[in-house]
Amino acid sequence: MPAATAALVVALAVVGCGTDDSYPSESAQTTTEAARETTRPTGTAESEPTGTESQGTETTGGIPAYQPSTLVSRGIGSTVLTTSDPIEQVSTFYLDFVDREGWQTVSESVTPYSTSLTIRKPGEGASISVSSGGDGTLVSISTYPSP
Repeated sequence: MPAATAALVVALAVVGCGTDDSYPSESAQTTTEAARETTRPTGTAESEPTGTESQGTETTGGIPAYQPSTLVSRGIGSTVLTTSDPIEQVSTFYLDFVDREGWQTVSESVTPYSTSLTIRKPGEGASISVSSGGDGTLVSISTYPSP
């Protein structure tokens, strides 16, 4: 009996020492990616995979994602979307958002071809860029801390 107990302790120690919890295993990554593809996030688009249709009112630092749009990429504090809606319509959405939500406009450039906004609130700053991108309109949102 003591030999069996010792063998069990050694086996558990080897299994415990043989794993590196700092990186997810390949199967864990595959499972996570599969779960992302089959489920929709309920609050934000942060867990949404690239190239999917945005749903609801996802935000990047409090800046809403234009709807309808498709998520191109997402990183910490930045989101890139694409939509088939015209630049003027998307620009109006963000200009109205800035006015409605009390953001202070630091700089604004609006042309028939693009809109660029730099906005801020206490402790927050953001840049919103709307421009032509391929077959539609490209939206880039970046947020950052601001004094």
